[in-house]
Amino acid sequence: MRIALFQRAVRLGNCTSFRSLATSSTPPPPVVDDYSIHAAAQETATASSARRLKSIGKALESYLNQARAYEKMMTKERAEFDLGKRHLANMMGLDPNNITQEDIDRAIEYLFPSGLSDPKAKPVMKPPEEILPRFQRFSFDEEGRPLDSLFFTLKPRFYMLLSEIGKKTQRIVTHHHHLLLKSIKPTAEELILSGSNWLNKDQLSKKIGEQITDEMYVSWVIAFEHLAAQPLASMESEFIMDHRQAIASGLDGEKKLFGPQLPEIVMDAERGRRVTKATTRVKKTICTAEVNDMGTGIFTVNGQYYDEFRSIQAREILMSPLIITDLFGKVDIRVTVDSGSAGLSVLPRVARHAVSLCLASLYPDTYEKLRLSGLLTSDPRKKERSKVNQPGARAKWIWYVLLEPLRTLKPVFFRKRR
Repeated sequence: MRIALFQRAVRLGNCTSFRSLATSSTPPPPVVDDYSIHAAAQETATASSARRLKSIGKALESYLNQARAYEKMMTKERAEFDLGKRHLANMMGLDPNNITQEDIDRAIEYLFPSGLSDPKAKPVMKPPEEILPRFQRFSFDEEGRPLDSLFFTLKPRFYMLLSEIGKKTQRIVTHHHHLLLKSIKPTAEELILSGSNWLNKDQLSKKIGEQITDEMYVSWVIAFEHLAAQPLASMESEFIMDHRQAIASGLDGEKKLFGPQLPEIVMDAERGRRVTKATTRVKKTICTAEVNDMGTGIFTVNGQYYDEFRSIQAREILMSPLIITDLFGKVDIRVTVDSGSAGLSVLPRVARHAVSLCLASLYPDTYEKLRLSGLLTSDPRKKERSKVNQPGARAKWIWYVLLEPLRTLKPVFFRKRR
């Protein structure tokens, strides 16, 4: 005990003058010793743990508030659905207690007839659990702690996906470096991403079951682009293509009941391009247009370039689909006349219709622009047939020319003989 007191007195002597500290009126500063250092460390640890508990409390509080709000909304929607179902049963003369979903669908179709072909545009009446997005619930242990390690990010599935992308990228890069150090040439298939694009923000949110912001979506796209740009990215082709959607089928592959039927797209494995063909008809002229994406702007009609057309109007008709869709110089187009005598006005119009259908199939985003411009609508006009007893379709025989001399004659009155 005496040795410890002596060591402490020595430390005090090494500081500023002990006498001045003792005689000064101001309180002395705290003496830095082993006991004070240990106490400060304890205070720092306590403050950091308090901040951590505060952040944890905010995350749990936010989760609980969202859960309560979701339960309140579902209770309200469920009550409104039950009330509406009873009113509908009374209107249709059905039993409100035994009405099924099939009866509800038939009643809605009968009460609200619609000629719309898109199922999303038709009125529906279904339980809120089938229409509204589901709330993601987490599991907690006996002490109330969440089992998911990324729970406190409030977007655990999204950040788990980002972590998985980073791990796969690191694994591919490490494997590539090992091959280079061993002087082994990496051999892997080329990852072809043409014909597909990344999921959009809404599709990604639906896939992971979480609402994400624009900044989060941009980070996700950048991470996947970096992964796909690696030399050995084909090792994770299944994982990459699982987060891309094919656009080769045109308009999500749905068959349209009304409107023009878009041509199918074929993948050219040799050149790695998408190719589509469309055959159209104007009057008696039939032509076929072949369009390739990732082109250099080649546009030929029967082997001749479009700039050989002398008529400016013909050039404008040929170029209008490319100008509207902003694809000028980005695709290769070859138009061939199959049959019929193509005139100066018919040939550009029949080629324009075929090219518009191909562009709408290759790039579904341009479908609405082309439709509103009227380029997807076929021209059903044809030469009107000649009529019976007429020199043409509308022309008539000009009988009054032959009768004109007779009209100038004065009437002759014959006198009656006596």
